[in-house]
Amino acid sequence: MKKFSLILLLTVLSFGSYAKTAKEACKVLKGVAAELQEQIPLKVDYMTTLSGVQALYVSKSCMLNYMYIIDTDQLLKEMVAENELTREENVAFLKTDEGFSNLEQVLGQIANNAKDRFEVFTEIKGMKITYTYTFDDLSFKPITALVLDTN
Repeated sequence: MKKFSLILLLTVLSFGSYAKTAKEACKVLKGVAAELQEQIPLKVDYMTTLSGVQALYVSKSCMLNYMYIIDTDQLLKEMVAENELTREENVAFLKTDEGFSNLEQVLGQIANNAKDRFEVFTEIKGMKITYTYTFDDLSFKPITALVLDTN
């Protein structure tokens, strides 16, 4: 996690004087993504692992996506402790539209809270930053959360 944070910090600092367009930003981010990719998988916290990062320049937009894997057992343990439902009841709930929507909101809030880390990109038109969450239990649908979109 420290290496990830350091690379992110160095990248953000370098943008202050260099990247003025999405194309320039993507050029720098592709290099940073490649460096970070060499360190993956990176444990972010007790239930989240960074599994990939990619920067693509397409249609005058720089798309930066961080891919995470959620440890479903840890998620369910936390839910059981918080809501006092059984593991099976929580699994059944998460597989409903309402449960999926709730999980989408929670992960969306995490992405929204990360917006500060990417503040330097807010002045660059054509930047889109997302977090894609997949689960180690593939019966749960992946969720993509928007961090920043300057289009």
